[in-house]
Amino acid sequence: MMQRPAIYAHRGVSQNARENTIHAFELALEMGVDGIELDIWKSRDGHLIVHHDPDVNGISIQETKASELPSFVPTLTEALDVCSELRVNIEIKSSDQDRSATFHLAEVLVEMLRFRPEPVDRWLISSFDHDAMDRISDNAPEFQTGLLIWEEPWRSVLLRANDQGHCALHPHESLVDGTMVQAARENGLQLNVWTVNDVQRAGELANFGVEGLITDIPDDIMRQLDAGT
Repeated sequence: MMQRPAIYAHRGVSQNARENTIHAFELALEMGVDGIELDIWKSRDGHLIVHHDPDVNGISIQETKASELPSFVPTLTEALDVCSELRVNIEIKSSDQDRSATFHLAEVLVEMLRFRPEPVDRWLISSFDHDAMDRISDNAPEFQTGLLIWEEPWRSVLLRANDQGHCALHPHESLVDGTMVQAARENGLQLNVWTVNDVQRAGELANFGVEGLITDIPDDIMRQLDAGT
């Protein structure tokens, strides 16, 4: 019998609540998922803010104090307090216009997590900014890191992940086939696949042996996989 992949609620249970909010994370906890995926930026006054886009209702997160953002936007501390029983995939959002800001965000995140009461293996840090992930792997190897892939040739990213000491690849589901799974396995890398919103595709990926599925419909995916169909 196949081992079921870990199920990550994408930005919380975003089908039933505003994404990346405390309510969405609370619903994920109640649903019994294995983990959540969330996104972070840094506010002007240095707080880590959970939100997917760089702005909220037209307000730039990076140019605004945390206290001036809408009340539904949580800090990372608030989100992790709710999700302390879950594995959390923290995606560092990157700015092509200011790479140094992304590097600084990674440093702030690592220092913040070091003071959390949970064991460090509770966190999985990922980003499309592979240079930022390399810095974390070099300077804070105790943290697990993953490289996000969208359209890049995956073999070169896989080799980079292996060379730089990352533990995972996070490919878009359209890229994943048996060849990628086998290559990842041979290099000791996890595959956490996003965003899997088709139950048949979820079953196929589970049969391939991927380690994690990031999904907007965690209840449907868990029900399908737990039924063994």
